Amino acid sequence: MTPSRRDMLIGTASLALAAAGLAASPAGALAAAPFDAAAWRRYADRFLQPDGRIVDTGNKGVSHSEGQGYGMLLAVAGGDRAAFDRMWSWTQRTLMVRGDGLVAWRWTPDGGVTDRNNASDGDMLIAWALLRAAELWKTEGYRTAALAIVKALETGLLAEHGGLTVLLPGRDGFRKGETLVLNPSYWIFPAIRAFAALPGGERWGKVTDSGLVLLSKARFGGFQLPPDWMALDAAGTVTVAEGFRKQYGYDAVRVPLYLAWDGYRDPYYFRPYADLVAKFGGSAVPATVSLPGGTTTQVAASVGMLAVYRLACRLAGAGDMVTVPPLAPDEDYYSTTLFHLSALAAQSLGIDP
Repeated sequence: MTPSRRDMLIGTASLALAAAGLAASPAGALAAAPFDAAAWRRYADRFLQPDGRIVDTGNKGVSHSEGQGYGMLLAVAGGDRAAFDRMWSWTQRTLMVRGDGLVAWRWTPDGGVTDRNNASDGDMLIAWALLRAAELWKTEGYRTAALAIVKALETGLLAEHGGLTVLLPGRDGFRKGETLVLNPSYWIFPAIRAFAALPGGERWGKVTDSGLVLLSKARFGGFQLPPDWMALDAAGTVTVAEGFRKQYGYDAVRVPLYLAWDGYRDPYYFRPYADLVAKFGGSAVPATVSLPGGTTTQVAASVGMLAVYRLACRLAGAGDMVTVPPLAPDEDYYSTTLFHLSALAAQSLGIDP
Protein backbone atom coordinates (compact mmCIF):
# COMPACT_ATOMS: atom_id res chain seq x y z
CA MET A 1 0.00 0.00 0.00
CA THR A 2 1.35 3.42 -0.85
CA PRO A 3 0.65 6.49 1.31
CA SER A 4 -1.04 8.20 -1.64
CA ARG A 5 -3.78 5.61 -1.70
CA ARG A 6 -5.07 6.47 1.74
CA ASP A 7 -4.04 10.12 1.57
CA MET A 8 -6.81 10.52 -0.99
CA LEU A 9 -9.31 10.08 1.83
CA ILE A 10 -7.61 12.24 4.45
CA GLY A 11 -9.74 15.31 5.10
CA THR A 12 -12.52 14.19 2.72
CA ALA A 13 -13.80 13.26 4.98
CA SER A 14 -17.75 -17.39 -1.58
CA LEU A 15 -18.79 -20.11 -2.20
CA ALA A 16 -16.74 -23.09 -3.41
CA LEU A 17 -17.83 -23.54 -7.04
CA ALA A 18 -17.48 -26.46 -9.41
CA ALA A 19 -15.05 -26.06 -12.26
CA ALA A 20 -17.90 -25.79 -14.79
CA GLY A 21 -15.71 -26.44 -17.78
CA LEU A 22 -12.48 -25.01 -16.34
CA ALA A 23 -10.13 -27.75 -15.24
CA ALA A 24 -8.21 -27.28 -12.01
CA SER A 25 -4.79 -25.81 -12.57
CA PRO A 26 -1.68 -27.94 -12.10
CA ALA A 27 -0.09 -27.94 -8.66
CA GLY A 28 1.71 -24.65 -8.09
CA ALA A 29 0.10 -22.98 -11.11
CA LEU A 30 -0.88 -19.93 -9.09
CA ALA A 31 2.46 -19.85 -7.27
CA ALA A 32 0.73 -19.23 -3.96
CA ALA A 33 0.39 -21.52 -0.98
CA PRO A 34 -3.14 -22.25 0.19
CA PHE A 35 -4.19 -20.01 3.05
CA ASP A 36 -4.38 -22.04 6.24
CA ALA A 37 -3.78 -21.74 9.97
CA ALA A 38 0.00 -21.71 9.50
CA ALA A 39 -0.22 -18.91 6.92
CA TRP A 40 -2.43 -16.97 9.29
CA ARG A 41 0.09 -17.32 12.13
CA ARG A 42 2.85 -15.96 9.93
CA TYR A 43 0.63 -13.04 8.95
CA ALA A 44 -0.32 -12.33 12.56
CA ASP A 45 3.28 -12.50 13.73
CA ARG A 46 4.16 -9.68 11.33
CA PHE A 47 1.14 -7.39 11.34
CA LEU A 48 -1.04 -8.06 14.41
CA GLN A 49 -0.16 -6.20 17.60
CA PRO A 50 -0.99 -7.77 20.99
CA ASP A 51 -3.79 -5.24 21.52
CA GLY A 52 -5.57 -6.30 18.31
CA ARG A 53 -4.32 -3.60 15.94
CA ILE A 54 -3.28 -4.48 12.37
CA VAL A 55 -0.30 -2.37 11.31
CA ASP A 56 0.05 -1.03 7.77
CA THR A 57 3.82 -1.41 7.47
CA GLY A 58 3.89 0.29 4.07
CA ASN A 59 2.19 3.44 5.34
CA LYS A 60 4.10 4.74 8.36
CA GLY A 61 2.67 2.16 10.73
CA VAL A 62 -0.88 3.52 10.69
CA SER A 63 -3.92 1.37 11.23
CA HIS A 64 -7.25 1.68 9.47
CA SER A 65 -10.65 0.09 9.21
CA GLU A 66 -9.68 -1.75 6.03
CA GLY A 67 -6.76 -3.43 7.80
CA GLN A 68 -8.93 -4.46 10.72
CA GLY A 69 -11.45 -5.97 8.31
CA TYR A 70 -8.84 -7.86 6.35
CA GLY A 71 -7.22 -9.11 9.54
CA MET A 72 -10.55 -10.31 10.92
CA LEU A 73 -11.36 -12.12 7.67
CA LEU A 74 -7.98 -13.84 7.65
CA ALA A 75 -8.33 -14.81 11.31
CA VAL A 76 -11.65 -16.51 10.51
CA ALA A 77 -10.01 -18.34 7.61
CA GLY A 78 -7.18 -19.35 9.94
CA GLY A 79 -9.56 -20.50 12.68
CA ASP A 80 -8.11 -18.14 15.32
CA ARG A 81 -10.98 -16.90 17.44
CA ALA A 82 -8.77 -15.34 20.11
CA ALA A 83 -7.04 -13.11 17.55
CA PHE A 84 -10.37 -12.29 15.93
CA ASP A 85 -11.76 -11.14 19.26
CA ARG A 86 -8.71 -8.97 19.95
CA MET A 87 -9.08 -7.24 16.58
CA TRP A 88 -12.80 -6.74 16.96
CA SER A 89 -12.37 -5.38 20.50
CA TRP A 90 -9.69 -2.91 19.39
CA THR A 91 -11.90 -1.80 16.50
CA GLN A 92 -14.88 -1.25 18.76
CA ARG A 93 -13.11 0.74 21.46
CA THR A 94 -10.75 2.69 19.19
CA LEU A 95 -12.40 3.24 15.80
CA MET A 96 -16.14 3.07 16.49
CA VAL A 97 -16.28 6.63 17.81
CA ARG A 98 -18.58 8.25 15.25
CA GLY A 99 -21.90 7.51 16.92
CA ASP A 100 -23.60 6.37 13.71
CA GLY A 101 -22.54 2.72 13.66
CA LEU A 102 -19.77 3.30 11.11
CA VAL A 103 -16.03 3.01 11.69
CA ALA A 104 -13.53 5.88 11.67
CA TRP A 105 -11.05 4.88 9.02
CA ARG A 106 -7.63 6.14 10.13
CA TRP A 107 -5.59 5.82 13.34
CA THR A 108 -1.96 6.85 13.80
CA PRO A 109 0.47 5.81 16.54
CA ASP A 110 1.12 9.41 17.56
CA GLY A 111 -2.32 10.91 17.02
CA GLY A 112 -4.97 8.28 17.57
CA VAL A 113 -7.99 8.71 15.28
CA THR A 114 -6.88 11.43 12.87
CA ASP A 115 -9.80 11.23 10.45
CA ARG A 116 -13.27 10.30 11.71
CA ASN A 117 -14.74 9.87 8.24
CA ASN A 118 -15.51 6.26 7.43
CA ALA A 119 -14.20 4.22 4.50
CA SER A 120 -17.01 2.03 3.25
CA ASP A 121 -14.78 -0.85 2.25
CA GLY A 122 -13.46 -1.06 5.81
CA ASP A 123 -17.00 -1.12 7.21
CA MET A 124 -17.98 -3.82 4.73
CA LEU A 125 -14.96 -5.99 5.43
CA ILE A 126 -15.56 -5.82 9.19
CA ALA A 127 -19.26 -6.65 8.82
CA TRP A 128 -18.54 -9.53 6.45
CA ALA A 129 -15.88 -10.91 8.78
CA LEU A 130 -18.37 -10.77 11.64
CA LEU A 131 -20.94 -12.70 9.59
CA ARG A 132 -18.37 -15.34 8.71
CA ALA A 133 -17.27 -15.57 12.35
CA ALA A 134 -20.88 -15.93 13.48
CA GLU A 135 -21.31 -18.87 11.12
CA LEU A 136 -18.03 -20.54 12.04
CA TRP A 137 -18.18 -20.11 15.81
CA LYS A 138 -21.98 -20.06 16.22
CA THR A 139 -21.95 -16.74 18.07
CA GLU A 140 -25.06 -14.61 17.69
CA GLY A 141 -23.30 -11.53 19.07
CA TYR A 142 -21.10 -11.35 15.99
CA ARG A 143 -24.12 -11.53 13.72
CA THR A 144 -25.93 -8.81 15.69
CA ALA A 145 -22.90 -6.53 15.37
CA ALA A 146 -22.64 -7.23 11.65
CA LEU A 147 -26.30 -6.42 11.09
CA ALA A 148 -25.87 -3.06 12.82
CA ILE A 149 -22.95 -2.10 10.55
CA VAL A 150 -24.78 -3.25 7.42
CA LYS A 151 -27.81 -1.19 8.45
CA ALA A 152 -25.62 1.87 9.05
CA LEU A 153 -24.05 1.44 5.62
CA GLU A 154 -27.43 1.07 3.97
CA THR A 155 -28.77 4.17 5.73
CA GLY A 156 -25.81 6.46 5.17
CA LEU A 157 -23.81 5.20 2.19
CA LEU A 158 -26.15 3.70 -0.41
CA ALA A 159 -27.40 6.23 -2.94
CA GLU A 160 -29.64 6.22 -5.99
CA HIS A 161 -27.90 8.07 -8.80
CA GLY A 162 -27.87 7.90 -12.58
CA GLY A 163 -30.35 5.04 -12.49
CA LEU A 164 -28.08 2.93 -10.29
CA THR A 165 -27.84 1.97 -6.62
CA VAL A 166 -24.29 2.83 -5.63
CA LEU A 167 -22.02 2.77 -2.60
CA LEU A 168 -20.42 6.04 -1.53
CA PRO A 169 -16.77 5.60 -0.46
CA GLY A 170 -17.36 7.59 2.73
CA ARG A 171 -20.10 9.47 4.51
CA ASP A 172 -18.51 12.85 3.80
CA GLY A 173 -16.76 14.38 0.80
CA PHE A 174 -17.90 12.33 -2.20
CA ARG A 175 -20.85 14.33 -3.49
CA LYS A 176 -19.70 16.97 -5.97
CA GLY A 177 -22.85 18.78 -7.05
CA GLU A 178 -24.68 16.45 -9.42
CA THR A 179 -21.71 14.05 -9.55
CA LEU A 180 -20.73 11.27 -7.17
CA VAL A 181 -17.13 10.15 -6.71
CA LEU A 182 -16.97 6.37 -6.42
CA ASN A 183 -14.29 3.72 -5.95
CA PRO A 184 -14.87 0.56 -8.00
CA SER A 185 -12.70 -1.51 -5.65
CA TYR A 186 -15.16 -0.84 -2.83
CA TRP A 187 -17.55 -3.25 -4.57
CA ILE A 188 -16.55 -6.25 -2.45
CA PHE A 189 -18.84 -8.59 -4.33
CA PRO A 190 -18.80 -11.60 -1.97
CA ALA A 191 -19.54 -9.33 0.99
CA ILE A 192 -22.36 -7.61 -0.90
CA ARG A 193 -23.80 -11.03 -1.74
CA ALA A 194 -23.74 -11.93 1.96
CA PHE A 195 -25.51 -8.66 2.83
CA ALA A 196 -28.14 -9.26 0.13
CA ALA A 197 -28.93 -12.63 1.72
CA LEU A 198 -29.81 -11.00 5.04
CA PRO A 199 -33.44 -10.27 5.90
CA GLY A 200 -34.43 -7.09 4.06
CA GLY A 201 -31.23 -7.14 2.03
CA GLU A 202 -32.82 -6.72 -1.38
CA ARG A 203 -31.23 -3.31 -1.93
CA TRP A 204 -27.77 -4.88 -1.73
CA GLY A 205 -28.67 -7.06 -4.68
CA LYS A 206 -29.18 -3.85 -6.62
CA VAL A 207 -25.72 -2.72 -5.50
CA THR A 208 -24.24 -5.84 -7.11
CA ASP A 209 -26.13 -5.23 -10.35
CA SER A 210 -25.09 -1.59 -10.41
CA GLY A 211 -21.47 -2.51 -9.73
CA LEU A 212 -21.39 -4.73 -12.79
CA VAL A 213 -22.91 -1.95 -14.87
CA LEU A 214 -20.33 0.52 -13.59
CA LEU A 215 -17.48 -1.86 -14.40
CA SER A 216 -18.79 -2.24 -17.94
CA LYS A 217 -18.71 1.56 -18.30
CA ALA A 218 -15.46 2.16 -16.42
CA ARG A 219 -13.08 0.77 -19.04
CA PHE A 220 -10.48 3.32 -20.03
CA GLY A 221 -7.35 3.48 -22.16
CA GLY A 222 -5.84 0.85 -24.36
CA PHE A 223 -6.12 -1.87 -21.75
CA GLN A 224 -9.74 -1.00 -20.86
CA LEU A 225 -8.91 -0.81 -17.14
CA PRO A 226 -11.05 0.63 -14.32
CA PRO A 227 -9.73 3.72 -12.52
CA ASP A 228 -8.90 3.82 -8.85
CA TRP A 229 -11.49 6.61 -8.58
CA MET A 230 -14.38 7.32 -10.94
CA ALA A 231 -17.17 9.86 -11.25
CA LEU A 232 -20.83 9.11 -11.97
CA ASP A 233 -23.07 11.95 -13.16
CA ALA A 234 -26.84 12.20 -13.01
CA ALA A 235 -27.16 10.87 -16.57
CA GLY A 236 -25.28 7.69 -15.68
CA THR A 237 -22.05 8.66 -17.47
CA VAL A 238 -18.84 7.34 -15.91
CA THR A 239 -15.53 9.23 -16.15
CA VAL A 240 -12.18 9.14 -14.40
CA ALA A 241 -12.65 11.29 -11.30
CA GLU A 242 -11.17 14.77 -11.04
CA GLY A 243 -9.15 15.62 -7.96
CA PHE A 244 -7.56 12.19 -7.71
CA ARG A 245 -4.68 10.56 -9.51
CA LYS A 246 -6.08 9.53 -12.88
CA GLN A 247 -4.84 6.00 -12.86
CA TYR A 248 -5.46 2.32 -12.49
CA GLY A 249 -3.38 1.00 -9.65
CA TYR A 250 -3.27 0.13 -5.97
CA ASP A 251 -7.03 0.38 -5.41
CA ALA A 252 -8.47 -0.97 -8.64
CA VAL A 253 -6.23 -4.05 -8.68
CA ARG A 254 -8.72 -5.47 -6.19
CA VAL A 255 -11.57 -5.40 -8.72
CA PRO A 256 -10.68 -8.75 -10.37
CA LEU A 257 -9.88 -10.22 -6.95
CA TYR A 258 -13.35 -9.51 -5.60
CA LEU A 259 -15.04 -10.68 -8.80
CA ALA A 260 -13.15 -13.97 -8.64
CA TRP A 261 -13.86 -14.38 -4.94
CA ASP A 262 -17.58 -14.08 -5.68
CA GLY A 263 -17.40 -16.84 -8.27
CA TYR A 264 -17.35 -14.87 -11.53
CA ARG A 265 -15.63 -16.84 -14.30
CA ASP A 266 -16.63 -15.04 -17.51
CA PRO A 267 -13.35 -14.05 -19.23
CA TYR A 268 -14.93 -10.68 -20.07
CA TYR A 269 -14.26 -9.52 -16.51
CA PHE A 270 -10.61 -10.57 -16.49
CA ARG A 271 -9.24 -9.90 -20.00
CA PRO A 272 -8.12 -6.30 -19.30
CA TYR A 273 -5.73 -7.53 -16.62
CA ALA A 274 -4.48 -10.38 -18.79
CA ASP A 275 -3.86 -7.90 -21.61
CA LEU A 276 -1.83 -5.73 -19.25
CA VAL A 277 0.25 -8.73 -18.21
CA ALA A 278 0.74 -9.83 -21.81
CA LYS A 279 2.06 -6.40 -22.74
CA PHE A 280 4.70 -6.26 -20.03
CA GLY A 281 5.46 -9.87 -19.27
CA GLY A 282 4.61 -11.93 -16.24
CA SER A 283 7.24 -10.46 -13.92
CA ALA A 284 7.46 -6.84 -15.11
CA VAL A 285 3.89 -5.58 -14.73
CA PRO A 286 3.78 -1.88 -13.70
CA ALA A 287 2.10 -0.91 -10.45
CA THR A 288 0.01 1.84 -12.05
CA VAL A 289 -1.26 2.87 -15.48
CA SER A 290 -2.42 6.44 -16.19
CA LEU A 291 -5.93 6.77 -17.58
CA PRO A 292 -6.82 7.25 -20.28
CA GLY A 293 -3.31 7.98 -21.52
CA GLY A 294 -1.69 4.66 -20.66
CA THR A 295 1.60 5.96 -19.24
CA THR A 296 3.03 3.39 -16.84
CA THR A 297 5.01 3.84 -13.67
CA GLN A 298 8.55 2.55 -13.28
CA VAL A 299 7.46 0.98 -9.99
CA ALA A 300 6.78 -2.72 -10.45
CA ALA A 301 3.67 -4.45 -9.22
CA SER A 302 4.11 -5.98 -5.79
CA VAL A 303 4.09 -9.70 -5.07
CA GLY A 304 0.50 -9.40 -3.88
CA MET A 305 -0.56 -7.60 -7.04
CA LEU A 306 1.14 -10.29 -9.13
CA ALA A 307 -0.86 -12.92 -7.25
CA VAL A 308 -4.06 -11.12 -8.27
CA TYR A 309 -2.88 -11.00 -11.89
CA ARG A 310 -2.04 -14.69 -11.85
CA LEU A 311 -5.60 -15.49 -10.83
CA ALA A 312 -7.08 -13.02 -13.34
CA CYS A 313 -5.02 -14.48 -16.20
CA ARG A 314 -6.17 -17.96 -15.32
CA LEU A 315 -9.83 -16.88 -15.41
CA ALA A 316 -9.29 -14.93 -18.63
CA GLY A 317 -8.15 -18.15 -20.28
CA ALA A 318 -4.65 -16.74 -20.76
CA GLY A 319 -2.84 -19.48 -18.89
CA ASP A 320 -0.12 -19.03 -16.31
CA MET A 321 1.68 -15.97 -17.62
CA VAL A 322 2.61 -14.47 -14.26
CA THR A 323 5.56 -15.44 -12.11
CA VAL A 324 4.71 -14.83 -8.46
CA PRO A 325 7.79 -14.89 -6.25
CA PRO A 326 7.52 -15.96 -2.61
CA LEU A 327 6.68 -13.32 -0.07
CA ALA A 328 9.83 -11.56 1.11
CA PRO A 329 10.48 -11.46 4.86
CA ASP A 330 9.83 -7.71 4.79
CA GLU A 331 6.89 -7.77 2.35
CA ASP A 332 4.55 -4.96 3.36
CA TYR A 333 1.06 -5.29 4.78
CA TYR A 334 -0.89 -4.54 1.61
CA SER A 335 1.09 -6.80 -0.70
CA THR A 336 0.99 -9.66 1.82
CA THR A 337 -2.74 -9.21 2.28
CA LEU A 338 -3.43 -9.30 -1.46
CA PHE A 339 -1.29 -12.42 -1.74
CA HIS A 340 -3.35 -14.27 0.87
CA LEU A 341 -6.71 -12.97 -0.37
CA SER A 342 -5.84 -14.23 -3.85
CA ALA A 343 -5.20 -17.67 -2.39
CA LEU A 344 -8.58 -17.60 -0.62
CA ALA A 345 -10.33 -16.52 -3.82
CA ALA A 346 -8.64 -19.35 -5.73
CA GLN A 347 -9.70 -21.84 -3.08
CA SER A 348 -13.29 -20.57 -3.24
CA LEU A 349 -13.27 -21.32 -6.98
CA GLY A 350 -11.97 -24.82 -6.47
CA ILE A 351 -8.65 -23.92 -8.09
CA ASP A 352 -5.69 -25.63 -6.49
CA PRO A 353 -3.15 -22.87 -5.72
